[in-house]
Amino acid sequence: MLNKLKKTLYADDFSYFIRYFGVFTLIFSAMTLLIIQVMRSGLYTTVDDNLTRLSQSPASVLNLALTRAVGLEHNVASPQNNNQTDKSSGPADKTHQAEGEPDGQNKPSVSANTEAILFDENYKQITTGDNFLGLDKIEFDKKKLNQISQVKVSNSYGQEETYRMLLFDIDPSNDIPSVKYAAVLININQLEQTSQSHEQLIVVVMISFWLISIVASIYQARVSVKPLLESMQKQKAFVENASHELRTPLAVLQNRLETLFRKPEATIMDTSENIASSLEEVRNMRMLTTNLLNLARRDDGIKAEITDIEPSFFETTFANYAIIASENGKVFHYENRVRQMIKTDSTLLKQLMTILFDNAVKYTEDDGEISFTITANERYLFMSVADNGPGIGAEDKKKIFDRFYRVDKARTRQKGGFGLGLSLAKQIADALKGTITVKDNRPKGTIFEVKIAIKMDSKNNKKRNSR
Repeated sequence: MLNKLKKTLYADDFSYFIRYFGVFTLIFSAMTLLIIQVMRSGLYTTVDDNLTRLSQSPASVLNLALTRAVGLEHNVASPQNNNQTDKSSGPADKTHQAEGEPDGQNKPSVSANTEAILFDENYKQITTGDNFLGLDKIEFDKKKLNQISQVKVSNSYGQEETYRMLLFDIDPSNDIPSVKYAAVLININQLEQTSQSHEQLIVVVMISFWLISIVASIYQARVSVKPLLESMQKQKAFVENASHELRTPLAVLQNRLETLFRKPEATIMDTSENIASSLEEVRNMRMLTTNLLNLARRDDGIKAEITDIEPSFFETTFANYAIIASENGKVFHYENRVRQMIKTDSTLLKQLMTILFDNAVKYTEDDGEISFTITANERYLFMSVADNGPGIGAEDKKKIFDRFYRVDKARTRQKGGFGLGLSLAKQIADALKGTITVKDNRPKGTIFEVKIAIKMDSKNNKKRNSR
């Protein structure tokens, strides 16, 4: 069975399955034993209480023993008062009072399955009741005195009967001086049968739930291991992609340096092309390692540090972007609609804006146009970055926020991209409790829209409004 489960489960799931299944097994086993124990302890409560009450009523036990022995009802005082008509009840009543008999309302109930046996001082049976029951086979001694016990005897037909029994001292009167002890027995065969049927039902139910727990354990194992497997897959893909991205600039550097080594007498002017190419690859490697470090920090769960941001923050940032756009031959339009102080992480916000701007610069042609608009209300800050580049296909839109994913790998490599910027932008947006989406720009190009949660400075807003 375990081999089949191993085939059904992944190798990584199996250890988790064993853990969950072991826990379920312990729980259901403990519950089964506890329920059966509680049921058994409560099953004989009424029987044991009745045995105790009978032991406190010696006359009732004596009458029961004589009745079962000779088939007639006898009064304790009947041997001496058999010929007295008016006084017959007197001695009996005195006997009851002398022995502390309970009144009529509290007398113990004597059912048909109750038996009584009388003994002398040597624990020898004086009355054995109906010999058909096989009670004469039971052995008694002082070890069983005043203790409720359970015995099994075989009747004349060889059938096994189970009794709850209590042996106690008895001295009902001086009329029967040989009686020193008495035993009361109640047949519990029906209770035992009922108990067994209930126990079987409980065991069947628990086994059913135990089998169901196998399915539950498989489900829990797969749910538990799924995020771990996904994390391992992402880590593996991350390492593979990072190695692949580093391999190219390292290969270029090696080639250029070997070329320089083969021309030791060449001047710097003669080797300027190789040097420039090597420096370009070094810059690319530095950018790649910086992005990898930023992604690793974001994965560690760095929390946003909330600070006050004035509207001038965006004006200064846009002014710097305009210079970069001009140097790259791009037309840059921007609009800052933020008029009040906001609260968010300024470092993360600026990094997010820079990634989106840099992405637009890379993927627009010469003389391309970039529009950057930012606005805010009392709860959210909205950013929109639009370009008139080649755009992004529907299938690519689903993957552009994945690490190392690039729409056009050859073109992206020429532009110095590694497919990490938008992945980092997505993580920053998540850290700022926001969202980032992409859609088509008409007639061509792409629009990135960002919404992040902010807080307003109510005091400054009131001052501004009062002016």
